[in-house]
Amino acid sequence: MTNAYTQEQLEQRYREAIEVLLPIAMKDTSGGRAAAQVLLSTYNAYQFHLNPLDLGLLDPQSLFNAAFDVLQLRIMLSIEPHEMIENGDDRFLQVWQRWEQLRIQNRYKEAVTNAGISGTLRAERS
Repeated sequence: MTNAYTQEQLEQRYREAIEVLLPIAMKDTSGGRAAAQVLLSTYNAYQFHLNPLDLGLLDPQSLFNAAFDVLQLRIMLSIEPHEMIENGDDRFLQVWQRWEQLRIQNRYKEAVTNAGISGTLRAERS
């Protein structure tokens, strides 16, 4: 993006990208998980991180571009995504609750448990 865009145009683009990703983020699909990671990591990076490889799970046209718009415009505008949309607090809370397992503190618990190695045993092996 260049300086040819006005603040208003950038905010509108950001708002539209968020609105594109929100309904996808509520779906129980790999694309939903990727959309949720984009939204939640720009909403609260202390609690949620984005696995960049998961961006490849998004539709290569509209969803992929929307994800990059959210990431880029969050940084350029310094406006949290929930502040850009109507009922943003409630809508982002719904995504947070839907994808609680993606919180940093929860993210890898299932993988470790499924591997048959508890966190304690894993630490003891190191």
